[in-house]
Amino acid sequence: MAFSRRNREKQVRLTVFDNEPIARLAEQRLRQAGIPCVIRSLRGGPGLWGSAYNLPHDLYVYASDEDQARQLLELVPSGTEDERVERQAGVDQRIWPVIGWALLAILALVLVVSLFSPGG
Repeated sequence: MAFSRRNREKQVRLTVFDNEPIARLAEQRLRQAGIPCVIRSLRGGPGLWGSAYNLPHDLYVYASDEDQARQLLELVPSGTEDERVERQAGVDQRIWPVIGWALLAILALVLVVSLFSPGG
């Protein structure tokens, strides 16, 4: 069997696409290059919401094909653990302005309610 050694090989998530059509295009490019892959709908799918068209999709490939697939799809290399931690820290830093505005809105709402309440 041609893929018998791959049955024991680990599959890795290559990337996440915003919707199914883009994921299917990437899947076709990889298959044309001879790289087996699988896409999987995130957050439900057909039967749960009716359509997986606009839901994010994961793209999985075998670990041995990861570098070639990244190169073919022009994706950023997976990088080291330190780079992943730095990217996560960047996400954490972007959340603070959102939290600040939310707290400011809540404070303004409490102030307005307290000023216009009958006992205030």
